[in-house]
Amino acid sequence: MINPQKNLKLLIRTSAGSRPLTDLEKCLILILKTENSIPSKRVLMLAKKFKICAACSDRSEVFFVGEKLSKRNLVKKELKKGEYFWSLTEEGKQYKKLV
Repeated sequence: MINPQKNLKLLIRTSAGSRPLTDLEKCLILILKTENSIPSKRVLMLAKKFKICAACSDRSEVFFVGEKLSKRNLVKKELKKGEYFWSLTEEGKQYKKLV
């Protein structure tokens, strides 16, 4: 469960300023906090364990959210044998402490 007091710190910088992380962004960070460097298929399997991840239902959502976090240098994506693998970057590991 997300700590409401910590939510205030869950902001990412954008070109328009700062904004809070979406539930799906928090979900991916939470999943990668549990298991790091995992394929999209495994992300979807783990998503079923977390209430906040209820909307995460297919690989395209994982890719979309992962891509957004990748542009903010919070996660890294790597293509291996036709499958994307996701992991937290050093900056992303700072966010995992808050989720």
